[in-house]
Amino acid sequence: MALRLLARQRWLLIHSMRCYAAGADFLRDVPLKNRDGNVNVDDLKDKAIILYFSAGWCPHCRLFTPKLKKWYENAAKKEGIEIVWISRDREADHLLEYYEKALPNVPYVPFGDKHIKEFLEKYSVKTIPQARLVDSKGEIVEAEARNRIQEEGKTDAQKLARTFVDMV
Repeated sequence: MALRLLARQRWLLIHSMRCYAAGADFLRDVPLKNRDGNVNVDDLKDKAIILYFSAGWCPHCRLFTPKLKKWYENAAKKEGIEIVWISRDREADHLLEYYEKALPNVPYVPFGDKHIKEFLEKYSVKTIPQARLVDSKGEIVEAEARNRIQEEGKTDAQKLARTFVDMV
């Protein structure tokens, strides 16, 4: 009985520390925007973060983005997942046009920001679309988030969202 209680207390301690650590500290210096204006990185506290790399000119992105949007709006957002969009569009007006037309109201990194190049390098993004589930320090937890959303997201969206939250 005492061992079971001790194990339970240990689990609660680890779980509470993991929940406390969730957030987006690695985005602290990144200017984020959404349809409502500037995004405060503290609003991302306690959320699992998916970095989504795509562009309006990319045919594969135009096929995947509606699936991501549906998964986000029907499951991920409710489970505490936030998407941060990092555009590969070549002009600012193209970024805004694609964002308004295709993406949910999620934070994005503004066109031309220096962090875009840093993220592309850090997360080894060679082709788009790509999605990376990251922890509060910006370390990759799931490099194949795009493939999992595309496959598992259509069969059990809620379960996948909970799995992603548990991973961070």
